Order: sequence, then C-alpha cells, then structure tokens
Amino acid sequence: MAEDEETATARYIASNVSTQLMLKTIIEIISTMADDPDKYRAGLRVKLLELADTMPLAAMAPAREDKVRAFVRETIGTLLTNKPPN
Repeated sequence: MAEDEETATARYIASNVSTQLMLKTIIEIISTMADDPDKYRAGLRVKLLELADTMPLAAMAPAREDKVRAFVRETIGTLLTNKPPN
C-alpha cells in the first residue's frame, strides 16, 4: 500500500533526524576520548566542511548542487557545535 505524501514526508524527515542524532552521539562518544574534545570537534568540523565543498556529487543542475552543499554544511554545523552535551 502506497503512503500518502504527508506520511512519506514525515518518514523522510524522521529518518534524517534519526541519522543526525546517531551521528551526534557517535561524534560525542569519540570526542570524549580525545585529549581536547573541543579541539577534536573543531578539527573534524573543518575537515567535513572542506569535504562538503569539494566532494564529487552526481550530475545535477548547478543551482541544485549549491543547495545540496549548503544543506550539508548546515547539517555539519548542527552536528559539530563546540558546546558540551547536556
């Protein structure tokens, strides 16, 4: 049975949020093992932002590529804030 558009959209958003939460958890666990967790997160953030700007993507219109890269940078920024976890 096919899902309606609202359900499919909610499932897609939930999947993205769940993935971000899992990545955030993994990053926090790894960063707590570093000598300087803030420095580790900052360095990882810089490297991931560089990759976001240079990683080859599938062929697409330049405007869409710009949006994809902007959303990736936004996600990296959300995941790698240098604030201690609550």
